[in-house]
Amino acid sequence: MKIARYWKRAGLVVTGADGRPKDAVAWGWSVDDPAEAQSRAEEAAQRLAARIAAGGPFPDSYGYPDRPAREEIIREIAGEDGSLSAAITRNIFGSLVLNTSRLMFIDIDVPRQNPSLLTSIKFLFGIKTPDAFDTALERIRATAARSPQYTFRVYRTAAGFRLAVANKRIDPTGGESETLLYNFSSDSLYQRLCKNQQSFRARLTPKHWRCTYESPRGRWPFGSENEEAMYRNWEQGYNNACLPFATCRFIEELGTDRTVGEFRDLIALHDRETRADSQLPLA
Repeated sequence: MKIARYWKRAGLVVTGADGRPKDAVAWGWSVDDPAEAQSRAEEAAQRLAARIAAGGPFPDSYGYPDRPAREEIIREIAGEDGSLSAAITRNIFGSLVLNTSRLMFIDIDVPRQNPSLLTSIKFLFGIKTPDAFDTALERIRATAARSPQYTFRVYRTAAGFRLAVANKRIDPTGGESETLLYNFSSDSLYQRLCKNQQSFRARLTPKHWRCTYESPRGRWPFGSENEEAMYRNWEQGYNNACLPFATCRFIEELGTDRTVGEFRDLIALHDRETRADSQLPLA
């Protein structure tokens, strides 16, 4: 699992192809060595400076990078063998995220569809038609039935569904993970993320805009004490805004095999932090 404990920033001022000065700023990371993180940052800044000087564009945003996510580590959780089993981090939007090395989570988005004329007419006459979520859940059940060797915990999310494979340790970089994600039509960006980050991810707290709360002020690691103070103040307000909402809702368990022992605490943590057993609105 790629979890970077140290992040360092480096910057250069370079003359662009248009003759104007431009800032070339980059971040470097390391699992356990601040000096390594600084060295990576300086190398990345030099590469970016050369690119700018040659007239090249700035790189696209790193939404799903091939490097660890630049996220504050809130808590690390050891497995039965003492190795890192999971970590809770805070993402760029301020939400808490559970990162796991072997407990597999599968994200399934359900596209929003505008009702057809026929559906609208049926609704007027009180005839119920399956919505997109009902249809997606039936597909999930059918796919799970074709893979009886797994036990799936099924959760509803604001945008679709989340599955947790409770009875088997799965390598996020392996073919088994790739097959399951493909079979359940998981988001392609999430598939890339699992492989590149060598972990599975499950958001524990709501997205701030679904709570009608403002965007975070600043980003970790903070550039100053004042920036951190502003962020912590935002964090308190965000926590309050989250109180009326759940992140997902437990629906059912598919399969009969028992949960892997080391997963019980992680699943309990996930369900508690997401308020999966409540009937609160999803965000």
